[in-house]
Amino acid sequence: MKSVIQSLLILFIFSNSAFSQTDFKVIKVNGSIVIKTKGISLETGTVFSDKEDLLFRSEDATAAVINSQKGRIILTSKKHDLSTASANALPSMYNISSRSMTNKDLSNHFSGKCVVLDKLAIEVDKNNFPMDKDHFFFFRYTYNGEEINKKLAFSYDTLIIDKKSLFTIDGNPIPSPDNTSISLFYRKDTGSVLISEFDLIFPDMKQLSKEIQIILDEIKGKTYKEKVNETGSYINEYYGKVYIENLVSWLKTDFGLKTE
Repeated sequence: MKSVIQSLLILFIFSNSAFSQTDFKVIKVNGSIVIKTKGISLETGTVFSDKEDLLFRSEDATAAVINSQKGRIILTSKKHDLSTASANALPSMYNISSRSMTNKDLSNHFSGKCVVLDKLAIEVDKNNFPMDKDHFFFFRYTYNGEEINKKLAFSYDTLIIDKKSLFTIDGNPIPSPDNTSISLFYRKDTGSVLISEFDLIFPDMKQLSKEIQIILDEIKGKTYKEKVNETGSYINEYYGKVYIENLVSWLKTDFGLKTE
């Protein structure tokens, strides 16, 4: 009798472990990834088990998924075994200094892919970059094959980048420039000086909000700093560099995220 009970217990434990599963929620997908047994394509908000067999339609397809215990994980065609996956260590976002930007700071920030969450206000060093009607920053981009110079708004020592005013010509809005390549110049007495060249990224804010909400829902037990770090690291990884002040302001306004 004892051996029968032990056998049943072993069978129960084995069956339970064999059928236990961990659910993940999709944050974002690049390319096409399909749940093979169901024929369902992964998209933002899809919930699926780590037991599912995923079919990558192309080798470069990727998906960001999250689980409250395991964290955020990036799936690729070569690395998609969720049963053994673990979240990567995240670089710190919260400790980035918000001091006024010097020439070097501006060059470093406006490089590579730079993300603006609708509107960005950056304090610059007023000694190096005084701003008035004769001294100012401007962007240069290409639209319909023509170079467009766009003076940037400012308030005292704060530079303002606003998508609505940036992409207008003669007061009329334009769909978008020919590409994301932008040049940042500063106009001074001796002429215009090139600060940097970079890609300016304005994400689809409705889609990004859905993605960030999924992350915040899964990490609701974490601290304020951890939430800022997690969301900022995600944006950096999937879209481009985001300015910490811009991120914090957006999280507070759109998600009610406040310091503890």
